[in-house]
Amino acid sequence: MKTGVLVHGCNLHIENWRYVAWGDPPHELGRIPQGILTALEMDASVIVFGTGASEKTFHMGESDKTGQSLAEGEYSLEYLKTHFVELANFEPLKAHFETNSETSLREWVMSRLELDLESMNTVEELGNGGEIFSRHGVERVVLVSSPSHIVRCLRDAASIFHRDDDRFSEYRFRIFANPSYTCYEGTDPDDVVVVEPPHRPDRHVVPTHRRIQRMMMLQKLPYEDVVELIQEFDDLLQKFENRFHSG
Repeated sequence: MKTGVLVHGCNLHIENWRYVAWGDPPHELGRIPQGILTALEMDASVIVFGTGASEKTFHMGESDKTGQSLAEGEYSLEYLKTHFVELANFEPLKAHFETNSETSLREWVMSRLELDLESMNTVEELGNGGEIFSRHGVERVVLVSSPSHIVRCLRDAASIFHRDDDRFSEYRFRIFANPSYTCYEGTDPDDVVVVEPPHRPDRHVVPTHRRIQRMMMLQKLPYEDVVELIQEFDDLLQKFENRFHSG
């Protein structure tokens, strides 16, 4: 079965990009090494490095791209190229370096890597990655991202790949998600909040998720307005929390 691995891009201006994207050996795999591990262990036919709207000048290693402004996907690729030997420092990847030479592993990975340099967000990243997978005849897709991002990736993938679209028909029923170890700075998996539509007969049927969606969209407001919104929302929550705790 042909497998495609999509390593989601990471905004280049977040705090501690290197940790989120690469991680810290021996056990804290970032998105890039987690993607390579997944590809090796599932014998992937293609590895896509996704991208987003951010760009940054590359100064992370000896490369012919040093000093150039690169999009997320290409930036990740150059980091991988210039730090490839350091993958062996990650415990889950060590065995692959013990049974194969660095040269052969590098050739195997690079021969399967493709870049998405056009996407501006996660939805576009999945669509463009999906088209690459379709061209390669992929029958199974594995998404790789941080625990604090992978849930939304899987949601969007279900929306995009489950459409009645012949491009994605080969793998629309074989979509998997594989989180890296690393989260955004100062967060962990427990910080992710999943708001499902009401579905249990023993709970209320108020469409709370619709209100949360509307609130999240308002993050595009100016900073001062968002702070005002959160403060007023916090006051409202406190009012009803007092009722809840008072019985």
